[in-house]
Amino acid sequence: MRKASLFFFLLLFFPSCSRPKNNTGLVKIALENFPSSLDPRVGTDQVSQRLHQVLYRGLVKRTKNGNLVPDLASSYRRQGDRTFIFKIKKNLRFCNGKEITPKDVVYTYRSLLKGKIRSIRRGSLWMIEDVFAKGQEVIFRLKKPYSSFLINTTLGIVPHGAGGNFAAHPVGSGPYCVGKISRDEILLKPNPYQRGAKNRGILVRIIPDEVTRALEITGGDLDLVVNGFSPDTLYELSRKKNLVIKRRQGGNFAYIGINLRDKYLKDRRIRLAIGYAIDRRAIIKNLLRGYATEANTIIPPYLSWHEKGVFAFHYDPSLSANLLRETGHQALTLEFSCASRRLSRQFAQILKSQLERVGITLKINCGEFSYFYSRVLKGNFQLYFMMWVGISDPDIFRFVFHSKSTPPNGANRGGYSNPEVDRLIEEGERTYDFERRKEIYSKIQKIVAKDVVYIPLWYPDSMAVYRKGLRGVEVYPNGDLIFLPEVHY
Repeated sequence: MRKASLFFFLLLFFPSCSRPKNNTGLVKIALENFPSSLDPRVGTDQVSQRLHQVLYRGLVKRTKNGNLVPDLASSYRRQGDRTFIFKIKKNLRFCNGKEITPKDVVYTYRSLLKGKIRSIRRGSLWMIEDVFAKGQEVIFRLKKPYSSFLINTTLGIVPHGAGGNFAAHPVGSGPYCVGKISRDEILLKPNPYQRGAKNRGILVRIIPDEVTRALEITGGDLDLVVNGFSPDTLYELSRKKNLVIKRRQGGNFAYIGINLRDKYLKDRRIRLAIGYAIDRRAIIKNLLRGYATEANTIIPPYLSWHEKGVFAFHYDPSLSANLLRETGHQALTLEFSCASRRLSRQFAQILKSQLERVGITLKINCGEFSYFYSRVLKGNFQLYFMMWVGISDPDIFRFVFHSKSTPPNGANRGGYSNPEVDRLIEEGERTYDFERRKEIYSKIQKIVAKDVVYIPLWYPDSMAVYRKGLRGVEVYPNGDLIFLPEVHY
């Protein structure tokens, strides 16, 4: 806390530094952690995936509105219920100059499916029965109809034969190639065989400390930071004349998880009492500085699958207290778990104060993320605070709400079981008609909201902070870096 207070003092009382204009042509960005792997088949952490977006190309890619459009593929089509065919563009090349061919695409997927590359990504490709090339086309045969299949074809393509040590010497298929790598920097150079980059390269600096990131972008040692600052820091940075802050509604979902098997929380009235006791509007205004929107369902509003007309909580402490008394409890003590991050701890204290007003006492248990997360996976919790990151497709419903998706088979951590929801999830997976799928996923969201499977909190905004004069910055809902080739002074 002392370090954060000193930082805010420096931002308030020291003028913004104006260093000479960046003449190197390199755009300097900051990421919080070093990527776990530069192999797109292996690295699944957020930092790795953001770098994969500019180092590799998939068959399709996401737009900033969440739509899927061809990338390495010039077109794709579905044949029947279990076959997808992609026509691969010609004359696109890897960073070593070799042409990207259907053979490379097939190898990338088969290396995961056959276990040659050990990765948890293999589990997300469970629906693929086979993949093979025919001329300039790549053909996927599925085990059964699966309407969310396309989201799995954003996987970055690697050269044929890329083995287990590929991450140490990656050969990209995207707009950038990996240059020098050190403990705290990664140089990305434009792919000489692909046109389009408007800068001479990207210097990725690994800066875990938020205070350091803020001081360096204020002073001119950084050009751009995406989703790298807390609300308090963003508020202070917004007052600096040498910086621009660009924002849009994000694709992440903050929520309170609930153990539905708990002797108290299995009673829906208690879950309702908790939800009505939370003043989300005040939390967003004061804790989050307005950089978020109230949430009502796990699917973020920017996606076409989002259902507005679901049951949603409003702040009503009187109703909350009445619901609690209906259950025979004048007072109740529950454990609330969270990671020991600053924002999580602050939210826990606010939540504790708000729930005490209706007779619910929270015993707060915040620890290091690995400890906290392991307890959640084991079902050792009553309530917890977490965030779903990067939601882009309704295939998340099976992972989170299907009765067969309890850990370790999925993320149904609260033990939710509803045969109607299971049936709808399975129907949605085998239905390709968009309007019918939307109707199905609307029903799922309405049932889950009514059942109070979790308590929705907010969708945090996606934020880019950058130096004045930098052009081409776009803000994607999930903090994607796909726009980097367009960035320049």
